[in-house]
Amino acid sequence: MRVSFRRWGVFNLVGFAGFIVQIGAIALLTRRFGWTPFAAAAVALEVAALQNFLVHSHWTWGDRRATSLRGWLRRYWKYQAAKTASLLANLGITTVLVYAGMPAELANTAAVLACAIPNYLMFEHLVFRHSA
Repeated sequence: MRVSFRRWGVFNLVGFAGFIVQIGAIALLTRRFGWTPFAAAAVALEVAALQNFLVHSHWTWGDRRATSLRGWLRRYWKYQAAKTASLLANLGITTVLVYAGMPAELANTAAVLACAIPNYLMFEHLVFRHSA
């Protein structure tokens, strides 16, 4: 298996940008519009995921563009499935580590790091593969 270090770096930059979008959306929705933290986080996660998908489509994997609306929708569906699997893994790892005595922030950071390579590989070989 060959890894493109350029693509890996861009993947992580896009993920970081998505995190900034997510935190900004949570702050805006809770502080400006009075939403509950749960509702704001749910919307912010989806906004960040959509932003990440669009940027990954045009920048990270811009050399593997979908050639039709059907291909683009199929790719988005695969992205949503991969994102959901990643979220569940992140929640599971965070929960186990918190119950083992680790502070929640550190546990979640460890979960994000543990999921980074599997996420990249899912996107590289499932979501943005050449035949999408």
